[in-house]
Amino acid sequence: MDIQKIVTVLDKPKHDQVAWRRTLELQKVTGAKAEVVSFAWNAMCESSSGLSADERRQLRHSLVEERKAWLKELVADKPVRSREIWTHDIARWVIEEVEKKKPDLVVKTVHKSGSLVHTPIDWQLLQDCPAPVLLTTKRRRLSKRVVLAAIDPRATDTKHRHLNCNVLEAAHRYAALYDATVHVVFAVEVSKVLLDLNIIGERASKKKVIDKITPELNRLLAPYNIPKSRIHMPVGKAGAVVAQTARELKVDTLVVGTYAQRARRVVGLGNTAQRIVTKSVCDVLAVHP
Repeated sequence: MDIQKIVTVLDKPKHDQVAWRRTLELQKVTGAKAEVVSFAWNAMCESSSGLSADERRQLRHSLVEERKAWLKELVADKPVRSREIWTHDIARWVIEEVEKKKPDLVVKTVHKSGSLVHTPIDWQLLQDCPAPVLLTTKRRRLSKRVVLAAIDPRATDTKHRHLNCNVLEAAHRYAALYDATVHVVFAVEVSKVLLDLNIIGERASKKKVIDKITPELNRLLAPYNIPKSRIHMPVGKAGAVVAQTARELKVDTLVVGTYAQRARRVVGLGNTAQRIVTKSVCDVLAVHP
C-alpha cells in the first residue's frame, strides 16, 4: 500500500464522478501519479446491421471525440493523465493494463442494483485484478475516520495467513494517510445445529472458538498495538456481522482480503470476502496475498 501510481475507472459522463473525486483526494495525501480512464462503446459500431462500414466508422469517431472533449474538461488543469478507451469489456482491459503498468491501486465507484450490490465488473476486479482495488461509495466523510480490517485467524494454510497479514498492513498504511483509527473484526461462526439442539450454548461456543484462535490472533496483531476495545468478534455469518460492525463504527473504509477462485466462480459459489462486500455500505479496499 505504498501508493505511487493510481488507475481510476471513471463513471459514465451522465453519472456522479465519485471515483474521480476520491482519486483527487488520494492524490492530495499521497502525491501519487494518477491516470483516469473513460470507456466508450456502442454495439452498432461493431455490427453490420443497419449501418454501412463508413457510417460505423463515423459513429465511432464521433463518440470517441465526444468523450475526449468531456475528459479534457473534467481533468482541466489537474495533474492527471486521461485516456478514452473503446471497449465493452472494462474489467478485462483494466486487469491487462494493471499487469502491464503495475499501478499500486485501482479506484472505481461501486454500483448497486436492487438486491445485487455489485456489477460483474466489480466482482471481476475484486477477484482477478492483481493490484489492490478500492471500490468507493458516495458517502459523506466524517472528520475522524475509521478503517476496519476484516481478518480470519482460523486460517491454517500459508496463503490465508499471509492474506491476513496483508489486510492488517494495508489497513494501517491506508489509515495513516488520513490519521484514521484502525479496528479489527473477526466473525465467530458457531454451529447453528449445536445451538438448536442445546448441545452447547452460544457463549460457550464463542469462547471455544476464541480460545482456539487466540495464539494466531496475537501473532497477527503483535506489530500494531491495537487495544482490545478495537478488536471486535461478533457471532454470526461473516457477511452480515462484519457489515453490521462497519455500520455501528461508522467505518469509512473496510479492508478485506480476496483472491481469484475461478473454478468456484464458474459454478456460482462465492467466498467470504464476496459475502462481506455484498452487504457493505462503505468504501471497500480489497487486497491480495
